[in-house]
Amino acid sequence: MKRRIKNIKTKVAIIFTLVGISSLCISCYGDGIDPNPEVETVVSDFAGNDAVSVDRKGNVYVSEYGQFVNTGGNGTRIFKVSKQGDASEFLSDLSGPLGNAIDAQGNFYVNNANNTATGDVLKISPNGTREVLATINGWPTGLALDHENNIYVSNFLTPTVQKITQDGEVTVYATDPRLAGGVGIEFDHKGNLIVGNFATADILSIDPDGNVSLIANIPDIVVNGFGIGYITVVGNSVFATGIAVNKIFRISLDGEVEEFAGTGNAATNDGPVAEASFNGPNGIRADKYRKVLYISEFGGTGALRKIKL
Repeated sequence: MKRRIKNIKTKVAIIFTLVGISSLCISCYGDGIDPNPEVETVVSDFAGNDAVSVDRKGNVYVSEYGQFVNTGGNGTRIFKVSKQGDASEFLSDLSGPLGNAIDAQGNFYVNNANNTATGDVLKISPNGTREVLATINGWPTGLALDHENNIYVSNFLTPTVQKITQDGEVTVYATDPRLAGGVGIEFDHKGNLIVGNFATADILSIDPDGNVSLIANIPDIVVNGFGIGYITVVGNSVFATGIAVNKIFRISLDGEVEEFAGTGNAATNDGPVAEASFNGPNGIRADKYRKVLYISEFGGTGALRKIKL
């Protein structure tokens, strides 16, 4: 009996120890994120400078928007980067591609031929077939997918988020003056659509009924109209790129804002998040299966960076 009681006490002690260790690994956001992760360069001298997506195998896709010329970007390609860091051209012959997404079946979606008046939402099947699902008025930017592969499109010029079905039917999912300037867009785990406003640095939430509310504003980061590049959602956190201030921000779904990574210097230097630097961080997406953030850079020659969470 004494031995049994001793064994029970030992097991209880082990359980409490494990719980204690686990609590140390879980942040105040409840995301289990390393409090001091490292920034690494995956690909240097990289032309991919816009939106980032990750497929289920861990391959990373990055749009080459290029630079704004006349009424659109002069980039033409989508790059694919393997988990090992091998970069290749995935798509070409595009026109200033913005935003992107990939579904579980391997269909790839991208905003193309944006001319500040209209833009085409392209669907590219795994066999390379291209289809224009819809032409959107304004300046369509970011893309997000729901579980049924409906596409949601943010818009820089119109105060809307639009929904596109696989049959090409377009409806207004939400409208609100604060949505004008929207770029980064992704669902949270509650089914709310989170939108980052490039122009105002607002983080907005759209509930399933289309109601828009403000989560938080990231203060003092808008420079010459450049605020938030893109956003991604991990658990109870939104990660946003401060494209003009060369920093990555973390925002809880309750509205708490903190600087997460970057010194503010415009450079591509690796190291702990508090010491590393970014050169115009723009696209950002989480590989949620492997808990890694991928970030593209808009400044200079650019690079693809990663942060293991």
